Amino acid sequence: MTQAPRSVGIFVFDGVEPLDTVGPFEAFLCAETEDEAPLFDVFLFGETRALVTATGGLTMTPRHGFGDLPSLDILLVPGGQGTRVLTKRAAITQWIRERHDKSELTLSVCTGAQVLAAAGLLKGKKATTHWATYDWLRSIEPDVDVQEGARYVDNGDIICSSGVSAGIDMALHVIERLHGADVAARAARNMEYEYWPQGRVA
Repeated sequence: MTQAPRSVGIFVFDGVEPLDTVGPFEAFLCAETEDEAPLFDVFLFGETRALVTATGGLTMTPRHGFGDLPSLDILLVPGGQGTRVLTKRAAITQWIRERHDKSELTLSVCTGAQVLAAAGLLKGKKATTHWATYDWLRSIEPDVDVQEGARYVDNGDIICSSGVSAGIDMALHVIERLHGADVAARAARNMEYEYWPQGRVA
């Protein structure tokens, strides 16, 4: 019996970093069975369905807002300058925490880790973020074990990646973990992307 594609919701907001968002989006999009059936239903969502303006002026249209968002197998929080606002918004961090409890996996790219930390999800966990913001992450969650230099860090139900392009490596790692190395390798090849699994810190 064919398994339904896992849902991957990527949270977008004003000031989100473009490649943090579209890099993992593309990786999950490229993950297919040998018969080219999609393994993930990947989409963007926002606090509302209103147009979002990313860093550099790139605009994105969320498929869903919080009010009509379906259940998620995988929740992904990207980084970007807009995370400085998000970490201070209790309504957002509480929402992230509640959605994490209902999801199979919660992922972050770059300073998305700071949003997870502000939601109380990284206490006692290993994590990484953009190299220039390690101290900011520690200031939000003093009990986080920051793995400096790691491309991504897998805690089981929470996986964090460092800056920008590292989100692609993390997404490929998730694909490999869920569907095997061959599927991840095909996805990377479809993107013509070099994938370094040894970049992981367990």
